[in-house]
Amino acid sequence: MNSRNAVMRLIFEDANWYFVKLMLLFITVPLTIVWIIAGLVFGLDRETVAAISGPAYFFCAGFGLFGFKSLFAISIGMGSTREQFLKAFYSVGLGGVIFSILCLNICQYALVTIYQWNSVEAGILHAAKLFLNEYHFFNYLWIDLMVGLACFGLTFFGYAIVYRVGFIRSVIMLMVVTVAGIFLYYGGTISALFEWISNFKMSAMAVVSCVGAVSLAALFITYPMLRHAPLHPMPRKGR
Repeated sequence: MNSRNAVMRLIFEDANWYFVKLMLLFITVPLTIVWIIAGLVFGLDRETVAAISGPAYFFCAGFGLFGFKSLFAISIGMGSTREQFLKAFYSVGLGGVIFSILCLNICQYALVTIYQWNSVEAGILHAAKLFLNEYHFFNYLWIDLMVGLACFGLTFFGYAIVYRVGFIRSVIMLMVVTVAGIFLYYGGTISALFEWISNFKMSAMAVVSCVGAVSLAALFITYPMLRHAPLHPMPRKGR
């Protein structure tokens, strides 16, 4: 087995344990069963919200952080190049996010359907509630997928910055951008841009699609940031 296949196998096994065994089998599926039983036994009213999507979002973000952190040095030690590792990490990570979100929505569909069949009025906690009044499987699936990509991509983007420049420098950079943004906004330099964005009419699906596209762009921007990265992150003080 060459180094490329070995690294792909290593990342796949880690993602399989993380998303399938830990997230789905140990958390999401049991939560779904518990909420189904609770709804049927107690006849939950419409003020009750069944929450099973939270762990999936958390695990998508977690893989963007802990997956790279735990596997990067091991992969390089196995003879992989940084480019090979990053390409394998992106492909397996995105595949894991898509698969886990699909399974999550199947569980949500089963939960909603069983509630409807048995006249249980409880709803589900979901980001789509901000945009949609009624449950639609494919709309909920798409919104979940975009949120999952945002959790994975933006978390990894933030971690890549900290990895390269250090925690203290990252905080300083964040504060500089924040302060500059405040002065530019209230000084009128960029207020017109924000006003135009707020008045721009977009559908809910277009909004979440833009969020997903930005998150994917942030994820792939990390490739030039990390293709020559050292084996260990920059110390906290950035020295």
